[in-house]
Amino acid sequence: MKTIVLVNQKGGVGKTTFADEIAWGLERRGREVGFINLDPQGGASHEQKTVEGEKAVTVVDTPGYLNDKLGGCVEVADIAIVPVEPSQRGLRAMKRTIQLITSVSPDLEIGLIVNRYSDKRIIDRSFTDFLTADDLPILGCVPTAEAFKRGASFNRPVSEVQPGGRAADAIEGILDKVEAML
Repeated sequence: MKTIVLVNQKGGVGKTTFADEIAWGLERRGREVGFINLDPQGGASHEQKTVEGEKAVTVVDTPGYLNDKLGGCVEVADIAIVPVEPSQRGLRAMKRTIQLITSVSPDLEIGLIVNRYSDKRIIDRSFTDFLTADDLPILGCVPTAEAFKRGASFNRPVSEVQPGGRAADAIEGILDKVEAML
């Protein structure tokens, strides 16, 4: 069994949204998926569920602040996914989160999701250029999309509420990379 933890000390970066989307996507691709929600806001669409087995995957949604539980989550994880927004605040929080991850588990595989990204904004492009130059692994860049709000309203993935849309395509690309990491 593998464990994927979504973590960033900053709230509002998309941890819960991506935890749900990754869980739905892996289920759609035939994996047995467990879900652990440590975020006290409890906004995930998935219910708590444990799974066992060689091909099973557990997705862990964490709160938007650093606490004692995060170190334990990172210790047992196989993959840490850090959603980040392309901004100075987002960069600082991402760096602190990565420092926590590497201090607890130096060899843990890390992937970044750049959320609310637009290739039309210079700051967004500069942000991803910076991450790439720093050899930080970007799993994907996800646009701001109404499909995420609709999906959350109906407890459905973006691939169902807007198939073939920009958001769904971005999530599918991220899922390809996550599966390669598993």
